[in-house]
Amino acid sequence: MSQAYNPPRRAPRKKLKMPLFGNMGSGNSNQGDNMEWGGKNFTKLVFIVGTLGLLAQLFLPNLWSEKMYDTQSELIDLDLDGSIRKKYTDATNPNDVHYILVVKQKDGTRRKLDLHIADPVFFDQVAVPQRLKKASGSLDVLVTRFSKPDTTLSIKFKP
Repeated sequence: MSQAYNPPRRAPRKKLKMPLFGNMGSGNSNQGDNMEWGGKNFTKLVFIVGTLGLLAQLFLPNLWSEKMYDTQSELIDLDLDGSIRKKYTDATNPNDVHYILVVKQKDGTRRKLDLHIADPVFFDQVAVPQRLKKASGSLDVLVTRFSKPDTTLSIKFKP
């Protein structure tokens, strides 16, 4: 009988560990109380991060959103002295078109006006580079234009 060559048996290799996850799928369950990033508590870590992400999606947009001035009393009480930065319409519902102006005040704050209850004539007569001045308690707006003389426009509300 011929003897075939049998190589000597090697000891089994150590399992590779990923830097963050450690020995996630392998290893002993009775390792003790040492806390590793990728050890037994990986599912707890994923659960905590996921929960924080959901809470951030719920609460942060409300904290970061700008105040929208859209009621008649808010528009009357509003004091404006700044320039128009954005002018756009939101016509997702064709029956209720929102005319939105973003005005940057001289002190650096931004005011977002929603003129969906107002007559759209005022919205059509103003443009982006123009400056607006409006006193609190009135609906007359002084519009400073570059190519025409200054004009006083009035915001009228729909009945």
